[in-house]
Amino acid sequence: MITAIRSLSFTAAVAAMAIAAAPAGAAVDPANSFNRSAELAAAPTNHIGMHSMLYTDTPYSAKEEMFKQARAVGASYIRVDIALSGIFLRGTFNGHPIESARWTRTDEYATLSNKYGVKVIAMLYSTPWFVAECPPNPPSSDRLRCPAGDLVRYQQMIHDVAVRYAGVINDFEIINEPDTSRAFYGTPQQYADMLVAAADGIHSANSDARVAIGGISTISNTVFTDAVLAARPSLTSKVDVNTIHLRSTSSTTAMNVSLWRQYYDDHGMNGPLWLTEYGYPSATAFQYDPRFRNGEAAQASFLSATLPGVLGAGGDLIFITQRDWGSGHFASEGILDTDDPLPENPTVRRKAAFAVVKQASQSLTPAPLEPPPGTTRLTTTTPERVKMVGGRITVHFSCIAAGDCKARAFKLKFLTGEALRVVAPEISAGKNADVRVKLTRPSMRRVARARYKGVKATLADYRRSQVQAITITR
Repeated sequence: MITAIRSLSFTAAVAAMAIAAAPAGAAVDPANSFNRSAELAAAPTNHIGMHSMLYTDTPYSAKEEMFKQARAVGASYIRVDIALSGIFLRGTFNGHPIESARWTRTDEYATLSNKYGVKVIAMLYSTPWFVAECPPNPPSSDRLRCPAGDLVRYQQMIHDVAVRYAGVINDFEIINEPDTSRAFYGTPQQYADMLVAAADGIHSANSDARVAIGGISTISNTVFTDAVLAARPSLTSKVDVNTIHLRSTSSTTAMNVSLWRQYYDDHGMNGPLWLTEYGYPSATAFQYDPRFRNGEAAQASFLSATLPGVLGAGGDLIFITQRDWGSGHFASEGILDTDDPLPENPTVRRKAAFAVVKQASQSLTPAPLEPPPGTTRLTTTTPERVKMVGGRITVHFSCIAAGDCKARAFKLKFLTGEALRVVAPEISAGKNADVRVKLTRPSMRRVARARYKGVKATLADYRRSQVQAITITR
């Protein structure tokens, strides 16, 4: 889901600078003034969170209503947005460049977390313009989606946020859906650099803090995440929480979670897997699963049917869309019917799904993963160089299904555009198999052309089966 980039009043900000001004480039004291309350210390520990879509400039009464509803449904966490551009400001006063930090609106999150005993994960986004590095001529409304160019100052800003809220807000997600151009204008390399800077800033500020990689939106492949981890391999030890955003049919939900759990494990990222956005529309017109198409009752049934499988497949914390937002299927995805944007003292109606989620917060039993017959897990989507020995290549398969994996054909897609068919044998659950493929002369010519460019594996029914990719021995 796209995070709304809100424009904050610069006039008011400049007025505030006269009180709390610092020379341009100087660090602003983020002094921690929050202690964890007894209510927050007693916050529930379960597998349910709320994806609230609360923004820095959301009215306080609306923020409070969402925290109140999160507590009522039994959620252990609420996900909120913190726009760095709404805190860190730069302008002039009496002809001198100055910088200031405005904490009032984000302090409200810490206050409400303490009051209602709901833990917060803060999604940090919206790069301040004076540390950003934008592509040529971006729309002025989109400049806050640019990557950070001044990583030293970007790190200091995030460090200051972590210092100020240490002990109350200890979990931070870095940028929403950075794999989508509609949310982030940077490259995988730039995101990797920002994530390293943010992780170092947060960990140095608060030893109890955890850093989450930005929620990944494109779950059908790992191209973006592969590039991020390849750009900065140290990230595997700096990221504490792995994330995805998931919206899929009931038949593929658990398999998607399992694939991503295994993907992160394969990269040595063994922290918890949080689905920081998860939901299903309540409007029949947008209900994409044919098994669940009957308005709000179907939304409730979908969540009831899929939550146990998400947990059983390796999801640790599931942030369910809390309120209706925007247009299309997002406009009805909340378990609360509300106006958007949230006004002062919003009117809230609980949908049938609210009761389902409340029950899940009290008791959620994981359902064992039941993969499609013959599902074979392959180890990576990173393009591999091809090693050809004696007219053969070797392909490695592994079976992670609850039962045995049936024999099935795969298609090796060379990055030159050519393809080669490979048959995986029947493999027992938890076992591996190496398949040596003897190449014909035409196939050898294809491999020879492709070997220095790389190869991926795909399936004709890729989306239905959710089988990922293949490893070619080097």
